[in-house]
Amino acid sequence: MKNKMNTIDFSRIPDTTRRIKIDVGLSYSAPQSEVWLDHDSDLFVFGFEPHPESVECINRGNIVGKPGHGKPISDEHLKRFALIPVALGNVSSSQTLYFYLMQGDCVTSSLFPPNTALLGSISRVVKVPVHNLSEFFDKFPWDRFPVIEYLKIDAQGSDLDILKGAGHYLSDRVVFVTAEPENIQYFGCKNSAHEIVEYLLSMGFKRVFDRNTGDPTFLNTRFEHLASSIFIYQQG
Repeated sequence: MKNKMNTIDFSRIPDTTRRIKIDVGLSYSAPQSEVWLDHDSDLFVFGFEPHPESVECINRGNIVGKPGHGKPISDEHLKRFALIPVALGNVSSSQTLYFYLMQGDCVTSSLFPPNTALLGSISRVVKVPVHNLSEFFDKFPWDRFPVIEYLKIDAQGSDLDILKGAGHYLSDRVVFVTAEPENIQYFGCKNSAHEIVEYLLSMGFKRVFDRNTGDPTFLNTRFEHLASSIFIYQQG
C-alpha cells in the first residue's frame, strides 16, 4: 500500500496562508473545518479521515448535510483544505489495521471494536493505513509556519493514542488541543478524560474552558502569548 504521508503536497498551500489547523476525524462533511475556514481567510486545514465512504463524500464535494451535524464544508473552502485518508494512532511503524464501520452513522466508526449494545450493529470491517502524526510533522514546512494553531481530535477512542503519536512536536509546535475522552463505547481503548488531562499536563499544556468548544480543550503554556489571536471551535 502506498504511504499516503509521502504523497502530501505542501506546495499547494496558498502563499496567502498565515495559519494552519489540523482536523482529525471529519465524519462525512468536515463541519469543524468549515467553521474555521469561514472565520479565517488566511487559514489552511489538513484533515485526517480513514472512513472510505466519508473520504469519498468529502472529495466529491456538494455535500448534503444532515440535521444536527453542522454545516458541511463548502466546495469553495475545499481549495484551502487537504484531506489525508489515513487513521492516526500511536504505532511503532506505519501499518494496516482493521477499522470498524458502523451501521447507520459513520461518526461512530473506530479502530477499536465497538460495544454493539451501545452503538448498534457493525456494517463491515475494512483495513486502513495507520500512521503517527509525527510522520506528518516530520515533513511539515516549519520554515513557513512555526506553529500549528489548533489540533482538534474526535477519533472514537483513539484520541490519546493520536496525541502520543505526535511525539515531541505536540509540546514544541502545537498551541491549542481539543480531544474527545471516550473509553466506554469501545473495547480495548485507554482514552479517559483523566488519562488525556494527565498526558497533556505532562506535555506542558493547561486545561482551558472556551465557550466555542464542547470537548476538553488545552493551551500549550509555551504559547500563551499567541492564544488571544487564535480562533478555535469544536461542537458536536
